Amino acid sequence: MTLDVVALTQAMVRIPSLSGQESEMAALMGAVMREAGFDPVTIDRNGSVLGLIGPRDAEVALLFDGHMDVVPVTGSWRSDPFGGEIRDGRLHGRGSTDMKGGIAAAICGVAAAARSGLKRRVAVSASVLEEIIEGHALASVLDVCTPQAVVICEPSKLQIKAGQKGRVELLLTFHGKPAHAATPHVGVNPLHAAAKALTVLETLPLPHDDVLGQALLVPTDIVSDPYPSISMIPGAVTIRFDRRTVSGERLEDVLAQIRGHLTGHGLSDFTLAVSEGRVETYTGQHATPPRWLPGWRCDGDTALLAAVRAAVSASGREPLVGAWPFCTNGSESAGRRGIPTIGLGPGNEEDAHTIDESIALEQLEGARDIYRNLVLAVCG
Repeated sequence: MTLDVVALTQAMVRIPSLSGQESEMAALMGAVMREAGFDPVTIDRNGSVLGLIGPRDAEVALLFDGHMDVVPVTGSWRSDPFGGEIRDGRLHGRGSTDMKGGIAAAICGVAAAARSGLKRRVAVSASVLEEIIEGHALASVLDVCTPQAVVICEPSKLQIKAGQKGRVELLLTFHGKPAHAATPHVGVNPLHAAAKALTVLETLPLPHDDVLGQALLVPTDIVSDPYPSISMIPGAVTIRFDRRTVSGERLEDVLAQIRGHLTGHGLSDFTLAVSEGRVETYTGQHATPPRWLPGWRCDGDTALLAAVRAAVSASGREPLVGAWPFCTNGSESAGRRGIPTIGLGPGNEEDAHTIDESIALEQLEGARDIYRNLVLAVCG
């Protein structure tokens, strides 16, 4: 079967697949993979689709991963967000860039390489829930399929991403003593400590990585308990922080540094914890994973990076290398499991999650060709 990457992306965009609602998309992915020659094609307990192609007795050399779920549609669109309209050389619709185009290109590129013959196996994973919690669904895929290397197909303008920042979502809670707002001296107002903490943490020294750049600590919200706290001093107040990490940072060190910095500036009676969020898959599975996603990088002298550079060059493009500032499923493959991982996908990262999201057709075709070249170089 010869697949058309544009037509496949269009069909995928026409299926709304919000996080936890990917069932119809998974059915399409399974059918397309089987028709393209992937065997076996399985759906795991979380609902992610895994297809393998190549000699059954051979090792899995590469796994291409992309997520099927998309973020909700907001705002006023110029065209149907689930119409898949093609206009001015671009395919329009929610998920076109982030990241149904990447999955379509992986399936098409790997299938094209397989028609030339493979000596090693290749896997394509269409995973769930990435927009809610990165890496969680890929973990169950990697539990049953251990590749020698992973390609994350998130949008990158077809540039090579040799790493990404990690992320940990932190909850810093200061405890006080409730009192009537008319007699605040009777209580202890935790808002004062929270305000001081925000100022103190601006001076927290954070690491820098030559590839990933500067680590970050960003407050994103603050909530009293109770909320709203009307006519009373609240019993507690919690600040949520987004801490962007670089490669090699450990969670325990991140937490210890913040605790030490706060106590060193005279703050006390607080707790610092990693937030957790309950997730549910379309298959009915439940989990409460911590929001700790490690950063990672692929060093310049690795065989994987050299192979990807060659594949990009063979497609007639310049192999530009950089890093993603955001999290991907690579936090699981590289950050937690240490599997050599690289990022490369069609589309502009800046178009993800936007009103009138779209992707250039030439990006889809370019990704397909690069993936085909990579598979032939590594497995042909």
